[in-house]
Amino acid sequence: MSHLDFFRKQAKNFLKDWRTQTKTVESDGFISYHYDWKFYDVGDIFFYYEFSDENEQEITLARAQHLIAKMAGFKKWNDLIHATETEQTLAELLLRRFRDARDVQNWEEVLAFSGVAQYGAEAVLDYARHYYELGDAKEIVGFPADKITVLQGKPRSETLRQFDDEHNPAGSLRTNSTVFCAHCKKSFDFRKSKVIQDNERHLTMVVCKNYPLCRGTYLDYKVLTPTILYGAARMAELERGIQAFPHLAMDAKVHCIHCGKEYLYKEANAVIFPDDGEAYIVCKHYPECDGSLIDMMSAEKAGGEK
Repeated sequence: MSHLDFFRKQAKNFLKDWRTQTKTVESDGFISYHYDWKFYDVGDIFFYYEFSDENEQEITLARAQHLIAKMAGFKKWNDLIHATETEQTLAELLLRRFRDARDVQNWEEVLAFSGVAQYGAEAVLDYARHYYELGDAKEIVGFPADKITVLQGKPRSETLRQFDDEHNPAGSLRTNSTVFCAHCKKSFDFRKSKVIQDNERHLTMVVCKNYPLCRGTYLDYKVLTPTILYGAARMAELERGIQAFPHLAMDAKVHCIHCGKEYLYKEANAVIFPDDGEAYIVCKHYPECDGSLIDMMSAEKAGGEK
């Protein structure tokens, strides 16, 4: 089924649910509508998009199409059906997940909080796939033992590898992190985590080392050790440092007053500290030197030694 065929089918499903409408007139004249819905909680969605009573009574396919488009993140149906392949793939993924206004609102809030929309449709699609797949995977931690396999050897190590410096350069959780599990209140080396797999769908999840006595997952971990950022995440923090201190530039030579060494500003590190989860710019020679952004002087003015 093509994307367009899927969208048309969802609009028709929405219309079917809409047509189950029954109206109740209260003693005070207040009118309420009720729906015996199967596909979409249309009443809830009408309320979310602030549909008037008049609009709610005017049951048409065109209005159903319009609401399907809005749920998928478009202003109108025409925008949805003429969107790019990537945008339509994302829209179908979302509509397969949405049933009521809470589903729509949750996604909108997650997307806004992530800030990933600024990187384009491809980035949003990748994020959505990860977000919803993660939600499914998290559920398997509650499955009975006969539906779960605890992975060992290469399959386990490959799953944990997604958290190494190469594959998770912007994340605070790394393979060499010390973590605290909020479920069992135990701290341990992240590499001691277990990896479980659902026998039916083959979804995997990294769980507490004390599984199955503890049902915590890596999403419940608090990182207890600082994390060095790499790649684009590191460069983004350095750019923010320049905004805060205009005398700095990527190719400017700086002098760290803590270790007395000089280096180019672009060689500085960016580190997430566990106390507040914020990223900070620190000396190139971290962790041997604990100098921070405010300790970086212009090398020309400082006259420091290399």
